[in-house]
Parts: sequence; structure tokens; C-alpha cells
Amino acid sequence: MLAPMDATALRPTYVSEAEYLTQDETVIRQELLDGEVVVSPAPTRLHQEVLGELYVHLRLWARGRNATVGIAPNDVRFGPDRILQPDAFVFLEAINLHEAGPIRRVPDLCVEVISYNNRAYDLVTKRLIYGNSGVREYWIIDPNGSAERWYGEGLTQAARVEGYLESPLLPGFRVPLGDIFPR
Repeated sequence: MLAPMDATALRPTYVSEAEYLTQDETVIRQELLDGEVVVSPAPTRLHQEVLGELYVHLRLWARGRNATVGIAPNDVRFGPDRILQPDAFVFLEAINLHEAGPIRRVPDLCVEVISYNNRAYDLVTKRLIYGNSGVREYWIIDPNGSAERWYGEGLTQAARVEGYLESPLLPGFRVPLGDIFPR
């Protein structure tokens, strides 16, 4: 016979956005998703290598343009109680780099390098949140050598990236896909 259990023991502890924002600054990868703090382990070395290469290419593209490129860990507010840290993101306009707290504008482009221990979170949860908040394009990069580009209303259309990583959203950005993966 099973002993009765207090149902409150099964509920996660929820925090408000205000409570979340009072935490001390940290480099721990944590996000606020509808009142629940989601903490991820440190990314793998391969994840960081791929992200680093892509970030360099995005920064080179942004140079001389009125665009801003960011990289995790950076808190970005996608709505009430939704503060996430995209691996990389692009604003097609300059943003105030001196403003305290999370970035309060929704990026035009978000990028996630797939984490093997959290694939569904990157592939489904984050895509839905980004799409519902107005992100115009979402790139999913698999460190094993493939990529997808999600676009359209609510990020409901997808294209597998073949050969070059490019987008009409970033005129002139064209990088051989193989250039972002370690050899």
C-alpha cells in the first residue's frame, strides 16, 4: 500500500520576474520560464567552439551596420516571466548597451546550438516562445554538422541549411556551413 503524499511536495517553486531579477549576477546558465527557473549545465566544448565560430561571423557581418549581435549569457525578456538566454542573437538596429537588467527588446534573430541533454527545450520550447514573441528567424545549429532555419509567422516554416548559412534577414551574410564546425 502506498502512503499518502502531500501534493505540494510535487510542485516546483515558482518565482516572479521581480524575484528572478533580484538574484546576484552569475555566469550560470539560467532562464525564467513562466515562473520556473531553468538551470542548464555548462555547455560542452564542442558547443562553445561552434557558437564561437558563428558569433565571430555574425559580428563581422554586423560591423559597419546599425546591428547588434549578442551571445549568452545575456538575459533577454521575451514576455512576462519569460527571460531566456539565446546562444546568440541579432538586433537589426543598435540597442542601448548600458541599460541595466535584461534586454527588453525581442531580437530579430535567435540562434541555439543544440545541447544533447536538452534537445527538446531547444527544438520545441524555445522555438515556440521565440515565435510567439515576434522573433523573425530562428537558427538551430547541431554541432554534428547540420543546421535548420525557422522563419515565417510564429516560426512555423523550416528549411534545412545546405552548403551556406545565409538569410534574407541578414543581407550579405553568407558563411559556408563547414566554416562554423571544428575540423
